[in-house]
Amino acid sequence: MGWFNCIQDRRIHLIKRVKMRLSTLTVFLGYLFLIFSCTTNEKKVNDNTRSENINESLSPQEFKSKLESTQGAVVIDVRTPEEMSSGIIDGAINVDYKDSGFAEKINALDKDKTYFIYCLSGKRSSSASELMEDAGFKEVYTLKDGLQRWTREGLTTTPP
Repeated sequence: MGWFNCIQDRRIHLIKRVKMRLSTLTVFLGYLFLIFSCTTNEKKVNDNTRSENINESLSPQEFKSKLESTQGAVVIDVRTPEEMSSGIIDGAINVDYKDSGFAEKINALDKDKTYFIYCLSGKRSSSASELMEDAGFKEVYTLKDGLQRWTREGLTTTPP
């Protein structure tokens, strides 16, 4: 009988250990569920905020027309200063996308104004507009296919 009690005690001890590990695992999974639930909700809030903002890519004619009809608009050329020497859209300011301080300069701008952004081909201005949208800028328009298409369609630039 002694060996039977010994085996039964070991079984009871083993069952207690398994129950303890299962309860620990359940608590751990519960915490993971809570953590991921919270981060998912935060992302939904950010996505909803983001969708309220305007971030559009416009053809050169649409860009020009919208720019002319928007009071207080800010035009940003994100090309390098060297590239700007070939000509700019009238009234544009330079915020060089390749500059290491680009994000800080953009974040210093008034997020409630309307911005028109362009570069040479449209790639840097597209990236810049996404960064601005993520930062909470309300209204950002980019020039589709950049200044190359602008000039190809016969629209003019001015010297910087």
